[in-house]
Amino acid sequence: MITDSLGNKYEVEQGRVKKLERGLPFVVDEKPDLQVASVIPGLYLSSQDPVVCSDILKKYKIGHILSIGINISEKFDDIRYYNSDLLDLPESDIMPSIKECVDIIHANRKENILVHCNAGVSRSPAIIIAYLMTTMKLSYNEAYEKVKGARSCIKPNDGFVRQLQSIENTSLDKL
Repeated sequence: MITDSLGNKYEVEQGRVKKLERGLPFVVDEKPDLQVASVIPGLYLSSQDPVVCSDILKKYKIGHILSIGINISEKFDDIRYYNSDLLDLPESDIMPSIKECVDIIHANRKENILVHCNAGVSRSPAIIIAYLMTTMKLSYNEAYEKVKGARSCIKPNDGFVRQLQSIENTSLDKL
């Protein structure tokens, strides 16, 4: 079965294309991902699912939540929220988000900050990799391996990877 970018489904049988019922142009994730990964002390990474679970947030003593490219509808009074707009597209310029988010993370790590996007696979790991590169002077590969070790499913999109590699050995004030 093939699904095109508009959600049209097709089946190819013996060289003939048969159109099936229309679906969504993306995979619907019906299983919650409640994993919260500790990357370094005070810095956590997840999908969007744990940010609406007060028990999980209390377990990790999360005081701040940084949402990358997503708005959270359910918020808790004892947590401070931050947003950064970033589309998960290879052509998206990640640099403005890096500058904004690294400052937010750095200012709030002492009170535990959770950084997340929709799936916790591309955008939020890319931001955390940038944070490690710019504040701990890690190479892209070192930062990637550190984040991958904490959350094995990460996979920043190719455009983000290229941009992150281009800022190796660059301090935040030079971005």
